Amino acid sequence: MNEQLITLKQAPIIVYEKIKAVGQQIEAKIAELNLDNQLVTDETLKSAKETRAMLHKELDVFETQRKFIKEQVNAPYEAFEKAYKEHIKVHYEKADSTLKSKIDEVQNRLISDKITRIKDYFTELCQSQGIDFLIFERLPLNITLSASDKSLKEQVANFVGEVSKSLQLIESLSDPDEFKAEILTEYKQTLDITRAIQGAQYRRQQREAELQRIEAQRATAEQARLAAEERARETAPLQAPAQVQPEQEATQAPLQEEILQYTLTVQGTRAQLKALRAFLETNNIKYTAE
Repeated sequence: MNEQLITLKQAPIIVYEKIKAVGQQIEAKIAELNLDNQLVTDETLKSAKETRAMLHKELDVFETQRKFIKEQVNAPYEAFEKAYKEHIKVHYEKADSTLKSKIDEVQNRLISDKITRIKDYFTELCQSQGIDFLIFERLPLNITLSASDKSLKEQVANFVGEVSKSLQLIESLSDPDEFKAEILTEYKQTLDITRAIQGAQYRRQQREAELQRIEAQRATAEQARLAAEERARETAPLQAPAQVQPEQEATQAPLQEEILQYTLTVQGTRAQLKALRAFLETNNIKYTAE
C-alpha cells in the first residue's frame, strides 16, 4: 500500500540556452528606439502605432512558442492527474464524506442536547428573577463540544444577573413612573442601561424645550393680537350709531321733536374729531366749533 506507484522516469527537457542572448538583442533593439524620449505628435502618431504593432507581432511569435512548450510539458501531467483522481483520490474523498456525515450527526446531537440543558437553566433563572422579556438567543454564548456546562451556566448567570441589576436600578429611580417606563422600554431593546437612561433623559429635555418654545410662541402671538387690537381702536374712525327711523302710523302724522341745546367738550384724535364732525353734519345737527 505504501509502495511507490507514481514515478517520474524522465524530467521534461526544454532547450533554451539561447534565450538570454536573444533577450539581450531585443533589449538593445528597443533601446535604439529611445521610446522614453520619443515625442508623439499629430505628425508622428502613425509611425508610433506602426512601431507598437511591430513589437506586438514579434512578441506573438515568442508567445506561440512558449504556449506550445507549456502544452507539451503539461500534457503528461494532466493525464496523470486525471487518472490519479479517478483511481486514488476519489476513494479517500468518499470515505471522508461518509465519516464526516456520521461524526456531524453525533456532534450536532450532543450540541443540541447541551443547548437544551443550558436553555432550561436560563429559563429557570429568568423565572426566579421575574424577568419575562429576555430570550435565550440574545445571550452571547458560544456553545461548543469543548465548552463545559459549568462554564456556560456561569456565563448565563452573570448575564441574567446584570439584567436583574439594571431592572433594580430603574425601579430605584425617583422619577415618575412614566419616565421609568420609557427607560425600561429602551432597555428591553438594547440591554444597555446607560444608553437607555441617557436616551430617556435626552428625549425628556427635548420635550420640555419644545413645550417652552410652543408656550413662548403662543404668548408672543397673544401679545401681537392685543397690540393689533389697540392700534385698531386708536386709528379706527368713530362709527355713527345706526339711525333709528321712527315708526309711522298710517293714520297719524309724525311728531315734531323738541330742539335742545347741549354744550360739551370733546377730546380725541384728529381722525376721531373728523368722524364726529361728519356725524353731526350728516344728521343735520348744528354745532359751534371753537
